[in-house]
Parts: sequence; C-alpha cells; structure tokens
Amino acid sequence: MSAALPVFAADQVRLRLPMATCIDLLTDLHAAISRGEVELPLRTGVPLPFEPAGSNALLVMPGALTNPAVFGAKLLSIYPGNGQAVPPSPVIQGHVLLFDGAGGAPLALVDAASLTAIRTAAASGAATRVLARADAENLALLGYGVQAASHLEAMRAVRPIRNVRVWGPSPEKAAAFAERHSDEHLLVQAAPSAEAAITAADIICAVTASATPVIEGRWLSEGCHINLVGAHTATTREADGDTLARARVFTEITEFALAEAGDLLLAVEEGALTLAAVAGEIGSVFAGNLSGREHDDQITLYKNLGNVAQDLVAAYHVYQS
Repeated sequence: MSAALPVFAADQVRLRLPMATCIDLLTDLHAAISRGEVELPLRTGVPLPFEPAGSNALLVMPGALTNPAVFGAKLLSIYPGNGQAVPPSPVIQGHVLLFDGAGGAPLALVDAASLTAIRTAAASGAATRVLARADAENLALLGYGVQAASHLEAMRAVRPIRNVRVWGPSPEKAAAFAERHSDEHLLVQAAPSAEAAITAADIICAVTASATPVIEGRWLSEGCHINLVGAHTATTREADGDTLARARVFTEITEFALAEAGDLLLAVEEGALTLAAVAGEIGSVFAGNLSGREHDDQITLYKNLGNVAQDLVAAYHVYQS
C-alpha cells in the first residue's frame, strides 16, 4: 500500500512559506518564464449553476515546471458572496495537487487559499522591489480583505513602509483593518475616499473586488508605483485609462494579460494605451534584459494576474520544507 498523500493545511502553508522567501522564489520563477523556460496554458473558468447565477465559478489551472521538476493543478471554487455572508466564509477555497515530474507520483495536496494569499502578494512584492523608488514609505491600500493584509506584509518586506492609508466601501471595515495592523513602527489610517488614500502615496496596491476604476490617473503623484491585483477578467478594471497612459506598464505574462487583463484591454480600447507602449514582462526586468524604473519621477505599474507556475513553485517549497 502506498503512503498517505501529505496534506498541508493553511496554518502549515503560512509557517513553511515566509513572505520574503516567496518573493525570492517568484523572482527566479518569472525570470525563467520570460526566458521561455516555462510554458503554461490559460486557466479555465467554469460558471456554476448555483445561486446567485453568474457569480460563482470553478477555476482549473494546470501546469508543469522543469526546475523544480513538478507538475500539477490548482482547483478553486470562487464564491464572491461568501465575504458578505453573516458570518462570512472564505471567498476562495480549494487545493493544489502536486506531482513528481520524475515518475508522475502525487507528492502533496496543499491548501490553495493560503497559498494564493501569499504568492499573489509575493508577486507584487517582487515587482515592487525592482520598480518602486528605494525611499518609498507611504502606502495606499485599496481594499481591506485577505489580500490587503498580505500585500501590506509584502510591501513591508521590500520597502521601508511607515505610513499606510486604507480605503474600501465600508468605512467600518477600513477602520478595523487600520486598528489591527498599526504598530509602533507603522501608522495605518482609514481614508475617507480612494482619492484621499492615493494622494501623495509612493506605492498603491489595488486589491478590490471592484469591476470599475477605483484609481484615476489625475490623483497619482509623480514617481509612484502601482500594483493592480483585484481585476482578472477582460471586462473588469481597477484603474482608468489615464492611469495606464501615465505609467510605464509591466505585465506578469503578456499572453495572459492580453486575454484577461481588463485594466490594459479597456485602456487600449479607449485609445489611452497602445500595446506597443507596454514595457514588457516583469520577468525580463528580473532577468536583467529590460529596464524597470528609468528615473525617480516616473510612474510604474505592474498588472498582477496570478498563474499556476507561482502556485507550483510555492507548493513545492511547502512540501520540501
């Protein structure tokens, strides 16, 4: 009888995958992706016939890596309404099933929600490390959920963050987030509006569920860096066209961005951005083949979509640890 498959729950994932470690893992991974060493199919989304109709979905994300030699799939249920339920329950639930590339044997089953929370923020952290000004200390968080917390951790891992303004549609939730995350080294305050949060920010992380812009280009300070994270379909966006027009724009994987990144696609449709104006993939910056920030006054922007290669390399680290 074969040995039982190891199962790593959320608390084990958080223990075995520190944010700083995951940032380094994804830096190396995306350099390899942009060198053409990793091939990944687009994820598949299946709308679910359960109420509310058109809201809930199953996501299936298969992929394979050569270094480490593993393959697998991430299966997720997405139930947006869970976050507003009383009591609330997780919006994202599922697992990553990891296989050994040498013989095809299953290696582990890893909790996907905690893995996603860490690796998504780590990808933004890796981009911020090469794109934001070295002295960036003022952070705007648009959103106050799981990704806001993990992005705060990631930003603090790569920049000397001292002041944070957090905004979302519920002032009470924004205030509660601020109270939870303030400490002797960090001042976190709830902002009355997205504009108030963004004004004078050095780094902006948009981790909302909004389908329409919460960032307007006219609010941006010269030299800021923006991570767009929340929107992941061709028809949803967190930033307006003027934001994209003002920024030096980097994708995670350009092929995926052209299929799923409404922030870019809608700006192109409006004529605010041309695809030729997109600087390129962040992995090319990591690999040293593309310049990142070119001067202190330049606005930089990273579109974070997430991909299964990130899950596989992070899950393998959890398994090895």
